[in-house]
Amino acid sequence: MRIIGGSAKRRSLKSPAVSIGIRPMLGRIKKSLFDILRLRLPDCQFLDLYAGSGSVGIEALSRGAAYATFVDLDPRSLSVVRQNLSRLQLYDRARVVRADATKQLAHLGGPFDLIFMGPPYHDAQWNALSLTGPTLDAIARAQILKAGGWVIGQHHAKEPPVRDPRWRMVRQERYGDSRLSFFEYAGS
Repeated sequence: MRIIGGSAKRRSLKSPAVSIGIRPMLGRIKKSLFDILRLRLPDCQFLDLYAGSGSVGIEALSRGAAYATFVDLDPRSLSVVRQNLSRLQLYDRARVVRADATKQLAHLGGPFDLIFMGPPYHDAQWNALSLTGPTLDAIARAQILKAGGWVIGQHHAKEPPVRDPRWRMVRQERYGDSRLSFFEYAGS
């Protein structure tokens, strides 16, 4: 796994052990995501929920984000995020937080210009999870998205669409069994 653009381009990242269920973002999806976000990244505040290895938030920092906050519930993932930030000398522009992304967001501060969430598609028993809606609900309750900011969710293509009037989908891209959905807050 590598950084694909910006100041840390081509630098490799450590990834968590496969046994903890991390699903790294495919390079072509990451490239497409950051091509879409390129004008929004410079000097932004970036939040990486379900951070895993931290590759998405670190890519954002490499491409000009001012600061990134990384959130994951698994301490093993957070250890890898810290190692990657240290190796790339980006730790001074980052914060790493252990929290449940569907419940504990108010203490993160913000507001954030861009929030990325890449939750797991399934649990350890391979039961499908649909965490996009609950995470969007938590973001709305915590009021951590800056006006005009975007929330980007990577989710399984078969995950039911979000039916929450507080959110407006502004764009959606499909890549095999994954989708990237881009949301703006429409208010309560």
